Amino acid sequence: MKKSKHWLLLSGLAMTFLLSLPIVSQAASQPDVAAKAAIAVDSQTGQILYQKNEQQTLPIASISKLLTVYIVHQQIEAGKLKWSDRIKISPAIARLSTASELTNVPLNEGQSYSVSELMNATMVASANAAAIALGNQVAGSPVKFQKKMQQTAQQLGIKHAQLYNAAGITNQQAGSLKLPQVAKNAENQMSAANVATVAVALIKQFPGITKISSQANLKFHGDSYPGHNKLLKGQEEAEPKLLVDGLKSGTSDAAGGSFVGTANKDHHRIVTVILHASNKSGDDPARYQQTAKIMKYVYQNMKPVTLAANSLVKHASRVAVVNGKQRFVKAQLVNKTQVWIDQTATTSAISGRLKLANNKKQIAAPIEANQKVGTVNLLVKQKPVKYLDNSDAQLPVISNRSVTKLNVLEAFWRKITESF
Repeated sequence: MKKSKHWLLLSGLAMTFLLSLPIVSQAASQPDVAAKAAIAVDSQTGQILYQKNEQQTLPIASISKLLTVYIVHQQIEAGKLKWSDRIKISPAIARLSTASELTNVPLNEGQSYSVSELMNATMVASANAAAIALGNQVAGSPVKFQKKMQQTAQQLGIKHAQLYNAAGITNQQAGSLKLPQVAKNAENQMSAANVATVAVALIKQFPGITKISSQANLKFHGDSYPGHNKLLKGQEEAEPKLLVDGLKSGTSDAAGGSFVGTANKDHHRIVTVILHASNKSGDDPARYQQTAKIMKYVYQNMKPVTLAANSLVKHASRVAVVNGKQRFVKAQLVNKTQVWIDQTATTSAISGRLKLANNKKQIAAPIEANQKVGTVNLLVKQKPVKYLDNSDAQLPVISNRSVTKLNVLEAFWRKITESF
């Protein structure tokens, strides 16, 4: 009986101890995405939320049209082009628009179409001839527009893209509009990270693009053409809780089934890229299923939190001051920023690494209030937060107060007191 009582007592104590231990939540593991490369990012900050082989340069087919569309929007913003401008169709573009192996809307030789009409055809129906017509209008010829694409990509920080035409078709498929001295099978190539960079720039600078990309069907000169985004509301692969409103698909023998998606849930927009998913037939839904998998992973397992302007970042807010009447200042964030963290985590999981100007370990007085003192790289659970552009990881910080310099007597007295 005594042994039984002791056993019950020990068991009770052990259970009490176990129940008193803190519950450690585990972050959900990243999904296994069936595609050669993939990425998910926040549309405003460029924070990377998911990544798989995102730096490998791969064929992207009609996803290329996003860069063309971005350039056209730039031209409109600069006043060099208008939505209402009419573009007259050349014989070469008219022939291209009826090529049986390409997605298109028919464009009649000698007829003029507005920039707006060709933009909608490019984005919704993935019309290749329409995209090339827009490129020619911007630059004057396929050769000049190729140079414009390369220049724009470089301005966006994209260094390793291979770009040949506005549509993303092979050089041979361009027919008489092909580039000279370029291989027949040459096709536009970018990495998933590069594609995300273009998509983020397009959405940030020209948010109205989603009004075009959210169309499930295109009405063009009396005919109706189905859109290619199967994740839009009412489409076969739509997910009720994923508010997808863009962006662009791409299909070719080299690129397989690829897709750039964007969704906006609770005013938190993300951009996803799937490159080289399965494409066994024209109706193969693999690219959309893999996109939905990434989007659900992000929204179900992560959440964005806001760090306010003038807030302090843990482990990155104390700056030593040389020869100042105060020995330290606080480093405050200049701007408000948003950071995605695990759904179960709190802002206490966020810390930072402080980097002072000129890589110094301290700064010299005098210091003015709100003077830039360096940058902070954010960490979540001790892991660096990654961004599409590494410069976005460096958040500027400023001093919280002014610090005057010690005079000669004060400096001498401090040396004396520090020697004891």
